[in-house]
Amino acid sequence: MKFGLFNIGMWHESQSQEEVFRNIREQAVLADRLGYDSVWLGEHHFSRHGILADCLVQAAAIASVTEKVRIGTGVVVLPFHNPVRLAEQAAMVDILSDGRLDLGVGVGYQRREFNGLNIPIDEARARFRDNLDVVLKCWRDEILVHESPYNTFRAEDAIEVFPKPVQKPMPLYQAVSITPESIEFAASRGVPVMVGGPTDVLGLAPQVIEYWRTKMVEHGNDPTGVDIPCAKGVYVAESDEQAAADIAAVDEFWDLKLLQKFGSPISPSGELPPGYERWANRVKEHEKNALDPNRAGTPPLIGSLETVRERLRQLRDSGVNYIFGQFGLPGMPEAKIRRSVELFAELFEEFRDPADAPAAQVHVPA
Repeated sequence: MKFGLFNIGMWHESQSQEEVFRNIREQAVLADRLGYDSVWLGEHHFSRHGILADCLVQAAAIASVTEKVRIGTGVVVLPFHNPVRLAEQAAMVDILSDGRLDLGVGVGYQRREFNGLNIPIDEARARFRDNLDVVLKCWRDEILVHESPYNTFRAEDAIEVFPKPVQKPMPLYQAVSITPESIEFAASRGVPVMVGGPTDVLGLAPQVIEYWRTKMVEHGNDPTGVDIPCAKGVYVAESDEQAAADIAAVDEFWDLKLLQKFGSPISPSGELPPGYERWANRVKEHEKNALDPNRAGTPPLIGSLETVRERLRQLRDSGVNYIFGQFGLPGMPEAKIRRSVELFAELFEEFRDPADAPAAQVHVPA
């Protein structure tokens, strides 16, 4: 198994903005020292749910203070970005980190973010697919030629994008939930998926991973040896009782309340944009599973080392072999979160293949 940290810069009222970013950086340094495979960063805008507005800026900062840990984006919301600028910025971070960047991209889902960035959410999936094709073309050693309603680059302009990534090709992941069309699109491009959020809450991560592997084969791509990252909440304490007490000391549903207010593609009139039809039941399912974590098919990694060890075994047996964890809950003292990161690392030796070097790279055809 492989293990990482995950952070979207949740901004609890007990912290300053500066503390949020300092903690992200210092947790990455700790992860590097403890032998974590990766740290992952997620883009969000316009709410305390996440103030990590530019993953690649934060990735460059982490690269400057770490040596071995891989640095992933989980995710860059591709429709929000000029794909040429994104290709350039990702290549720069890959160079500055000596080839440690894993670029995870996603469609996005928060209507508030699309509105604030003046991007029609109705175009989200079309823009995602088109921008992804442009990014991949930018990393090739050739003139950029592309024509679509969203991006046009003509041969006569003779534009070639620099710099190029150190890694050839650049490791790339597509975030998916439970929508078969998104999973199949990733498989058709030979792109590994990454799962979490609603997929994990609904207990469907193992099924999504298996579906992706099946579709990869159908499209003539080989999924062998590809580790699919799965985001999960993690909190390890000295005992189950201590973990429960630490969680009870904060508002366990702080983030869920924000997501209920801001975290949806549904319009004020109740309409869903194209491609988001399956979203209708997610909020209800999220609420049910938050109240009863054992209802979901993949168990929460919360409790003592012994409890978390047993739940990791269950995950491994279900086909999940790469966990990147969002440690603790908003409002917890930072010292408790870092202690949890340290305790979780004590499990690595048991679950890692001795032959594996930390953070083996996933290469995707461009």
